[in-house]
Amino acid sequence: MTIGYKFIIMKFTLHFTRQSLLYVFRIVLGCLLSWWVLNLLHIEKKEWALISVIIVSEPDFVNLRSNTISRMINTLSGCAIGLLFLLITGVNFHSLIIAITASILISTSFPKYPSSWKLAPVTVVIVMVPSILEHMLLREALVIALTRASEVLVGCIVAFLLGLMFATLNQRKDKKSIS
Repeated sequence: MTIGYKFIIMKFTLHFTRQSLLYVFRIVLGCLLSWWVLNLLHIEKKEWALISVIIVSEPDFVNLRSNTISRMINTLSGCAIGLLFLLITGVNFHSLIIAITASILISTSFPKYPSSWKLAPVTVVIVMVPSILEHMLLREALVIALTRASEVLVGCIVAFLLGLMFATLNQRKDKKSIS
């Protein structure tokens, strides 16, 4: 018995629009600016700022604003819960699990909580796990937690400000073309 292989070749074309190229430019510029800001603040790890720029960025400013607000609310609540449990129960795995549970319960109990509520427990993980894995003292753990949350907020703010700037420039361009 012979088994045959069938290769299917899919034909596709890439089409780059002005808007898609500007979107790419805005995200890359946001990553560069976030990196620069965190360098000025002497923050070594920058990945959460870059991730935030990419996650909240949207071609449409209304969606960008919504994503930014949601990410910031969830980051602040996740950070607050993570910090609270670091203070109350210490730097350990059990504290992490309890904090994740608490963040899920809190996030899902508000009727109009942002739809991306999962970012709150993710932020708990972001702010607590490095300290647990490195067996840090509480003071060091608090610094790491606040630094990680700050990285996320820097990325969100940079992405929002760039989106606002590009939306404003686009509106001005549209007004000039109508005139």
